[in-house]
Amino acid sequence: MRSWNLLSAGLIACAFALPVSAGEIVFTETFDTNNASWANSAADDFVTHVPTGGVLDSGYVTTQRTFEEIAGGSSVTFRAQDEFNSSGNAFVGNWRELGYTQLKYSVRHNAPVPVSFSARASGPGNFPGATSVTFGAPVLPNVWTDLTFEFSAGSPSIVTYEGSDHETVFSNVGHVQVSMSVPVGFETSTQPITIDLDNVSVAVPEPSSVALASLLSLGLCWARRKK
Repeated sequence: MRSWNLLSAGLIACAFALPVSAGEIVFTETFDTNNASWANSAADDFVTHVPTGGVLDSGYVTTQRTFEEIAGGSSVTFRAQDEFNSSGNAFVGNWRELGYTQLKYSVRHNAPVPVSFSARASGPGNFPGATSVTFGAPVLPNVWTDLTFEFSAGSPSIVTYEGSDHETVFSNVGHVQVSMSVPVGFETSTQPITIDLDNVSVAVPEPSSVALASLLSLGLCWARRKK
């Protein structure tokens, strides 16, 4: 019994010692050649493609908004939607079966202050959806910043399911959206802000992380049976 307790404790200690998995990327939209049919905030036009100047000096997409506009309506700034065939519908489908747990993207803006960003996934009807946030510092102006948004079941990064649940939202994803927040005190600002987007990726857990989680689960179940 004592040897098993030591093994169990060792497994748990190893789990906490390992860094959080960055996720294995399945697909990345690089916008190298065009806007990949990504739409703007109102979904009434496609965003602008820029051939150079992205993360690796390759292509990216860009749009403009004001904080007043965002405060008075939707915070969604970029949209990939099934009805537009955005990115060849690479982000569409049953994320639970596909194993997709993370959405990553690189963003840049020229607002006069740091800005926070989020990611949202929803069904083809755009409701209900799930919004994921990061808990790090807001994105500084004029620099490409890589962000990762966790969409795994039970993740504290998901701040709302809009009255629904993980299974409902992620069993049929049709829309993926990038949103930006309004800093306090800038709700009435009409200054145009340029927002750039590059390298939008969907990721699954790395095999090593899945194996460790399975080992821990099996070990803890065995521990309960031994008791």
